[in-house]
Amino acid sequence: MSAALVPWQAEGWRGWVDAAAGIDPAACLAAAAGGVGRASRHARTLPLSAAGGALFVKTYPAPGGWRATRALRMGQALAAAGLAVPTVVVAARRGGAGLLVTRDTGGEDLLAAVARRRARLGEKRALLGRLGAEVARLHRAGFVHGDLVPPNIRLVGEHFVFLDNDRTRRSRLLVRLAGRRNLVQLGRFVVPGLTVSDRARVLAAYAAGRGLSRRAHRRLARWLVTKTMARRCAIDCIPEAAAARAGFRELMRSGGPFDPQAVR
Repeated sequence: MSAALVPWQAEGWRGWVDAAAGIDPAACLAAAAGGVGRASRHARTLPLSAAGGALFVKTYPAPGGWRATRALRMGQALAAAGLAVPTVVVAARRGGAGLLVTRDTGGEDLLAAVARRRARLGEKRALLGRLGAEVARLHRAGFVHGDLVPPNIRLVGEHFVFLDNDRTRRSRLLVRLAGRRNLVQLGRFVVPGLTVSDRARVLAAYAAGRGLSRRAHRRLARWLVTKTMARRCAIDCIPEAAAARAGFRELMRSGGPFDPQAVR
C-alpha cells in the first residue's frame, strides 16, 4: 500500500489520492463512465492504461460506496500485517457512490497457476502447501476475507496477493466463527489438474499453520467436504441427491459430469 495518500476532493467527491502516482481521479471516473468493464453485484471494474502502469478502476453505485474506503482501510491493515495486497492510488466517495483505483499487481491468476503446474507435481504440491499456509497466516492475523475465491488471489513471483478487500473484516472472534467459510470459497471450484489429494494438501498446510490438533484437522475436513458439496449444489444448480450419490471426489473432478466447463 502506498504511504503517500493525501486528501482529495472535486465535484462532490471526497477521499484520498496517492500524490506521487500522478493519477487524475477525474480521468479515471470519465474512463469508467465511458467503458463497459466487468460487472458484479456490487461494483463495476474497468482496466485502464496510465503513464505509471496498468490500473483497475472500480466504481460502486449507491449505496455501496462505503466499500471503496473499506478496501483502503483493510488493504492498509493487511499490508501492515505483512500480507500482500494491491496498491491503492485513489479511494473516494460521493454521496452513496464510491471509487477505488488500484495498480495492477501483475502475476497470474491462482487457477491458471495451478493448471500450469499440473504436470510438474513437485511444483504444484509446493504451491498448494504455500497457499494453505498463507490462508492460515491471514486468519492468524485476525482477518476474514469477504470472498476468498481463486480469482481473488494472484500469484506474483512466490507471493500470494489478496484482491477485492472491500468486504474483508478484521476480528479474531469472526475468524473463530466464520474463518473456515474462506476455505469453502477457496475450494468450491473445479480446477484442471487439482485432485482430492491436492485439496487435502492445502488443508493440511492450513491446519499446520493454525496449529490445529489432529482431531480438529479431521473434524474440519469432514465439515469442509459437507459444506463445499452444499455450496456447489447451490451455485451450480446440482441436485443434492445426485451429488450425494456421486460423492465429493466425483463432484469436484475436472472433466467429470459435474465440471461446469465440461458440461458447456
